[in-house]
Amino acid sequence: MTPSRVCMLVHHYFPRDVRVRREARALAAAGLEVTVLALRQPGEPARERFRGIEVVRLPVRRHRGSPLGVYLAEYTAFAAAAGMALRALCRRAPFDVVHVHTPPDFLVAAAGPARARGARLVVDIHDLTPELYGARFRGLGGRAASALLARVEQRACRTADRVLTATEAFRRLLIARGAEPARVQVLHNCPDEEIFDPARLQALPPPPGDGPQVFRLVHHGTLVARYGLRTLLEAFARVAAARPEARLDVYGEGDLEPELRLRAAEPPLAGRVRLLGDRPQDEVARAVLAADLCVVPNLDDPFTDLLLPTKLIEALRLGRPAVASATTAVREAFPAGVRLVRPGDAGELARAVLALMADDGARAALAAAGQREAERFAWRREKLKLLDLYRELGARRAG
Repeated sequence: MTPSRVCMLVHHYFPRDVRVRREARALAAAGLEVTVLALRQPGEPARERFRGIEVVRLPVRRHRGSPLGVYLAEYTAFAAAAGMALRALCRRAPFDVVHVHTPPDFLVAAAGPARARGARLVVDIHDLTPELYGARFRGLGGRAASALLARVEQRACRTADRVLTATEAFRRLLIARGAEPARVQVLHNCPDEEIFDPARLQALPPPPGDGPQVFRLVHHGTLVARYGLRTLLEAFARVAAARPEARLDVYGEGDLEPELRLRAAEPPLAGRVRLLGDRPQDEVARAVLAADLCVVPNLDDPFTDLLLPTKLIEALRLGRPAVASATTAVREAFPAGVRLVRPGDAGELARAVLALMADDGARAALAAAGQREAERFAWRREKLKLLDLYRELGARRAG
């Protein structure tokens, strides 16, 4: 027996959050009634239907790059709004499962009204909040917040019927902190197979004026310090000095964007680096497919060390060679399919890029190995884990 009605709670915009969109669509395609409670951007409708999913957007917005107190106030406001909205929805008809996407982990409190009516609880931990905030906020305040958030995280894990998380490294740490191993399952982040499909996709054409000799590097994702964008520009300055035909395209937005634009306007980067902002995912996929080399230069901190970047899997799925920081999660996932470099080492990154630029055969071999290893993270297989989990919850509810 599979549950029939599911409510997902996510402190993000929907359908922009790829993990939530993918899971909600898989459940809806399996015949479940899915409702998603999410943030609301200006201009978005408060309620709509999206591919068979009921979307309820709450009057709370994100405040990226704000002080810790602003984040906590925002999280609290969303949790309160989600709890009230869920209570109202439960009066219409009870839910069989409440699926809470975190962070914040205390968002599980909003599931209380549905839990009181017998709903099962799935906690889907996208990122480990203690490590995330320990890396983002330094000093005594950050350490105190991390300690508190670790306790909140474990309470959420104990409350949940099942816990999902994104990497094996995340699962190990959750268990080490006290989560029951049998309750914690990995559901990997995966490329959107409808978009990152090498059989369907057409490469983005080069910009006007670029000749066939241009060698294009691409990075895509959120522009924040922990993802190594400063290291990338420093390394590319060395690459550009040695190889004038090199170009770097960066897709995405974030707190670091103003600083990166200033740096990209200076020699030797001027005219060779394009910061293209937030673009449609289909365009980003076409740009990745057109790349000669993709670069994922994450720094090494307690959060990023355990992170398996979806952007890296996307590049590998499209058959592109990639250079990435040798963090724990990346080393474990891609022992042969990625050229690994020390995190934060601009010199080593530049040398790796230059070596691959000079060796067509090495790039082709790296791309082939990476594409094989990326098959482990195919959504067509991962979604079966999600559907099996829901069938198990239905059987337990029936029993």
